[in-house]
Amino acid sequence: MNFSQFIVKVKENLQERLGAEVVVETISVPKNNGVVMQGIAIRKPGEKVVPTIYMERFYMDYLEGRDIRDILEDFLELYEEQDGIETPDVDFYKDYEKVKTKLALKLINKEKNKQMLAEMPHRDFLDMAVVFYCLMDSPSAGTAAILIRETHMKNWGISTEVLYEDALANAEKMLPGTIRTMEELLSRMVLEDEIPVWEWKEQEDFPKLEGVAEKNPDLGGIPLLVLTNSRRYLGAACILYRGVLERFAKKLGENLYILPSSVHEVILLPETKVNSSKNLLRMVMEVNRTQLAPEEVLSDTVYYYDRKSGKISIYEEK
Repeated sequence: MNFSQFIVKVKENLQERLGAEVVVETISVPKNNGVVMQGIAIRKPGEKVVPTIYMERFYMDYLEGRDIRDILEDFLELYEEQDGIETPDVDFYKDYEKVKTKLALKLINKEKNKQMLAEMPHRDFLDMAVVFYCLMDSPSAGTAAILIRETHMKNWGISTEVLYEDALANAEKMLPGTIRTMEELLSRMVLEDEIPVWEWKEQEDFPKLEGVAEKNPDLGGIPLLVLTNSRRYLGAACILYRGVLERFAKKLGENLYILPSSVHEVILLPETKVNSSKNLLRMVMEVNRTQLAPEEVLSDTVYYYDRKSGKISIYEEK
């Protein structure tokens, strides 16, 4: 059976198993870049907010030959784990002064998100768009980014410009920008080592370019410098932070190429360290097509930071 038939089958089996006192719902959840994920939610009497369990990975299990009864058991086990998770306080969203302390920025692809952008405040930035989210944390549920929509902004009685300034100022404090070499970043992720980090607001140190070469023939073996935030979550927006590129480029004495490696980070390349810029666009497109989930792709564009003008532009091969 296809994916749609699979979801209906699971829904019917769950409803039969759990009884008429609960409502089993199928839910379509729009994600970044037009991706729509399919999920199932189980709503008990009186519940306003319930977790959605996405079905894609369960369908992959089915395609690999797992019995539907085993898949139902896995689903119910996951549901029991999430049933006790603390859900976001919807009343929290009524008070902008409370929301303001959790605001942050996210960069997304403007062309691929036209439909979503029609329903939310945003600000154009080159061929991308800046949108806003509230970062919610709980000990049990972890981190969730709740996107700000036009209805929220109207209820708060604020403008997009105010929202942008508040989100930018809060993100700079809550999710400070960091720059690491790719080697250091992978070391931290895989080995959980403590590694030196250049945090642009707090110290003058920065990664050394000598002796940390990434063996990439297209780049002449230069180190890849990764700009992200302290959580490595939606960190590509750090290029908007005031002073981050300016201070780093000044330290290097270099203009920078900016490669959008995902919505979570960008790669910075000192201009004079790149033997040829002709392959940069190909590299970005190859990573986007082969290494990323569709909803994590930011852009198929190479950007350029000029330290004299302090501006980012779309790089065009000469």
